[in-house]
Amino acid sequence: MTIQKKASTLLILFLIISFHAVPSYAGSDRFEQAKKYLDKGINTYNEQLLQDAKKIFIQLSKDNPSDYEYAHYVASAYLGLCDLKNFEIEQSSVKKVKKALKAKRVAIAEEGMPFADKSIKLNDNFSESYRVRGALISNKISGMISGMKNGSLAEEDIDIALQLDENNPMARIENARMYINKPGILGGDVNKGIEIISNVIKDNPELEKGYVNLGLAYIENVEIQNAINIFTRLLEINPSNPEAMFFLDKLKLTK
Repeated sequence: MTIQKKASTLLILFLIISFHAVPSYAGSDRFEQAKKYLDKGINTYNEQLLQDAKKIFIQLSKDNPSDYEYAHYVASAYLGLCDLKNFEIEQSSVKKVKKALKAKRVAIAEEGMPFADKSIKLNDNFSESYRVRGALISNKISGMISGMKNGSLAEEDIDIALQLDENNPMARIENARMYINKPGILGGDVNKGIEIISNVIKDNPELEKGYVNLGLAYIENVEIQNAINIFTRLLEINPSNPEAMFFLDKLKLTK
């Protein structure tokens, strides 16, 4: 083989490798960007960031149909949008508006479910996939009937998430929320929920969602000063946390 032919062969091989490598790099770059959008969108309740993250994750999932992680992140983006609706429900004092927001939240959770199912089908050994699906199922609850139907299903997924990773902080919080939200006759126990979330915060002192959920649990238990203390602590961690600012203002009006 002549030097010219060798050079041509090497060039062709280089182009082939480059052709396959560039999409992979581009996909990885988009994935990291989408994760940043998702993380910031969750912590600031920025709907546009959540929608942008969802759009990128959906495309990545289409391009990589056998990758459970992309499907999981699509479901996570839908869960972030559900949490946004829950915050909007808290902010509204109009019954009709609250009802409409709940309906939107249920619809968002329904849209996210196929991606959560897919992520588990592709990998049934990932704790967070079960946690996200359980949380989405919880967001489908809009009343007593849907609560009876979906409550136990959500609980099953959270139990599996904790079996796979007993230290999963968000799964522990979801478990605590079930104790907090259940009627006492069905095994509900607000104090048990407070204990679980308090331990989550001890293990994860920078986890903002831990403080939010502990503050809400204290409100549910009519421990107003404890709730104020927790939301004040959260503002020290993140002075821009929207939930801390909203609930502190609301709580101060009740004192």
